[in-house]
Amino acid sequence: MYGGPGTGIGPALRKARQTRGKSIEEASRDLHIRSEYLQALEREAFGSLRADVYVRGFLRSYSSYLGLNPDKVVSAYVRAMGDAVQDVPGPPEMKKASQPVALRKALHGRGNWALAVSIAVIGLAVAGAVGLLSRSGPAPPPAPPPGNPGAAGGAPAQTVTVQIHAQRPVHVTAVVDGQQVLARTMRTGGTRDLQGAALIRIEFSTGRAATLTVNGQPLGRPGKRGQRYVASFQPQDFRRSASTASPGG
Repeated sequence: MYGGPGTGIGPALRKARQTRGKSIEEASRDLHIRSEYLQALEREAFGSLRADVYVRGFLRSYSSYLGLNPDKVVSAYVRAMGDAVQDVPGPPEMKKASQPVALRKALHGRGNWALAVSIAVIGLAVAGAVGLLSRSGPAPPPAPPPGNPGAAGGAPAQTVTVQIHAQRPVHVTAVVDGQQVLARTMRTGGTRDLQGAALIRIEFSTGRAATLTVNGQPLGRPGKRGQRYVASFQPQDFRRSASTASPGG
């Protein structure tokens, strides 16, 4: 499902990162996503990311971090893979490589991102010209979210859950599977429950201001007082049955 010629998404991600002056290691630390996963996205080695739901989650987080439109990046990926776009808005119809305006809307940035957008447009246009974006025959159904990547078939599906309980006023930002769902100041005693399919990223204006419970496991009051706290969590993090668990991979 993930093989074949490039889609243009990987070069666009790489160029956007380079334009921001970020290394893979810096992006990995900022997003709490393993560097080899980000490298796989830039190489378009989507098959190494274990399942379709993880590819989409990582694409959303990485493209949002780089200033690209995550919905349209994921839509371009889904179309390139030959699946029906179900959970993200579809990109504009791409009929011919001679329609740069429609293609430019599929992946966009701001200001300094013009070069990254140009590479993405060229990649997608070439892919469409050789039939990558309109494969013949019925498309295979999307893979269901796995309960535990690499586990035997039939295992129950897992999601990632995060509970935030404010111990004092703190501004909280939360992004679930690439979509921002929270950006406000929580009052003392306030609680917010979050659930996602692949990735939840949270940010506190200061550490030690709220308790966290991730996948049912209490983490206490993370971070340092007076310093911004940022972390990302995935379905396998802090599971009791896991031999190792570290946030973000």
